[in-house]
Amino acid sequence: MSEEIKPLAPIRRFDVFAEWNRLKAKKEYGFSDDDAKAYGLAVAKVVAARKFYGHRLKYKGATKAYVEGKTKEKWWEKIASAPEFDEKIIRRMGEDFYYKVFSPAIEKAMEEGKDYMDIRDSIRQEWNKVFLS
Repeated sequence: MSEEIKPLAPIRRFDVFAEWNRLKAKKEYGFSDDDAKAYGLAVAKVVAARKFYGHRLKYKGATKAYVEGKTKEKWWEKIASAPEFDEKIIRRMGEDFYYKVFSPAIEKAMEEGKDYMDIRDSIRQEWNKVFLS
């Protein structure tokens, strides 16, 4: 029997939100892997900036305009990149954990029709028990 894979760092809401939006970008918008990573991280950064710092970044409707072909501007490239997603999300929690546990769990929740708000804390509870002692 193999040992359970554990994260190298606590899993944050930020991580879950970035991954949720990465998957959404791939599935709903048809983004490439790199664009999906950059998009997921950028959306998480925009929301965090609003919540913690009160910044109002003006990207409302920008994704829809891109998907509909009204613009070629990839606004998310101004805020994040695929290598940054790899560093701040994947390597932070550990590649084994990300690819074998974290990402599949988020994808499963999404496929089951669960809402991000319903899973953002509950999905992290078991993983973060390692860091509570």
